[in-house]
Amino acid sequence: MKRTVPTCLSLCIKAIGFLAVFLACGTLSAEKPRWAIALHAGAGSVSKDISAERLQEYKTSIRKALETGEAVLRSGGTALDAVERTVMVLEDAAGFNAGKGAVFNAEGFHQLDASIMDGNDLSCGAVAAVETIRNPIQAARLVMERTPHVLLVSKGAERLAKLHNIEIVTPDYFYDATRWQQLQKKLKATGRKELDNPCYPVPPEANQTGDRTDQEISRGTVGCVALDMHGNLAAGTSTGGLTGKMVGRVGDSPIIGAGTYADNRGCAISATGSGEEYIRHGIAAQVNWRMRFANQSLSEATQACINDVLKPGDGGVIAVDHDGNLSLEFNTTSMSRAWADSKGNSGIAIWEERFAD
Repeated sequence: MKRTVPTCLSLCIKAIGFLAVFLACGTLSAEKPRWAIALHAGAGSVSKDISAERLQEYKTSIRKALETGEAVLRSGGTALDAVERTVMVLEDAAGFNAGKGAVFNAEGFHQLDASIMDGNDLSCGAVAAVETIRNPIQAARLVMERTPHVLLVSKGAERLAKLHNIEIVTPDYFYDATRWQQLQKKLKATGRKELDNPCYPVPPEANQTGDRTDQEISRGTVGCVALDMHGNLAAGTSTGGLTGKMVGRVGDSPIIGAGTYADNRGCAISATGSGEEYIRHGIAAQVNWRMRFANQSLSEATQACINDVLKPGDGGVIAVDHDGNLSLEFNTTSMSRAWADSKGNSGIAIWEERFAD
């Protein structure tokens, strides 16, 4: 009597054989997890006459911020951590209008805003008009993770930060002579009386001269977007606002959907520029909406918002989608920015052309 191999066993043997052939031919390979990151440090009109020393300092800070976020993503860390830590580096660098380099308001002190968003579940947090928090992006994450709210302002946000041991500083920590000169220039240009001194004693060791070659070094915010190896997106934004702004003015940076948005089904976005315009048009959420519901690619969505919705000179956005595509668009003469991804693409730029590596 002829014996036959059971059908299921026969199929298994054949499958193993095919697999061996495919492996031998090298046709089966696991795709490496993707990651991507981009940051901005303000859109505006940076003069190419900026001093070489100041420019190098600026580039060094941007590179440090980029490498900080890269390190998180390369090691398998979360997009949320990469965004927070990248923004913190920019907040700690005096050359940017966020954290330590924040501009002065009309009465001679600083009020800072920040927000952060997790694309995995749309959780988000923000703070506005804070005056003593060294890193507002940390406080924004606190609001997201430790409260049922999205936005806390002023003293309420500062109390939360103190409760959770976020570093608190005195107002003079934010003093910068260049920023002070910018305020006087702004007050004079708008017919307002110039101020003799800030609202706080200037630190005796502070530089009193500033650098007149970078008066327009940054128009608004710093921000970061990231995709991690787990497929999650995140975005964060931090700012000192507008030079000479009214006390209590809040722009788009802490407004979810205006200056910051992240959604794993679409993209993560951080904006910089004329905050009121970004609020009016819901730019950050609109970019995501265009991708999800108007079937636009990331680049089509960002270009449409920057070139068709906003006016020339309004600013720019950085964005990353769930596939790791990056888009950095602006309609000003400059936008300080940097980017990197798991495919080896990377760069730093202020004007149209990128800097040589």
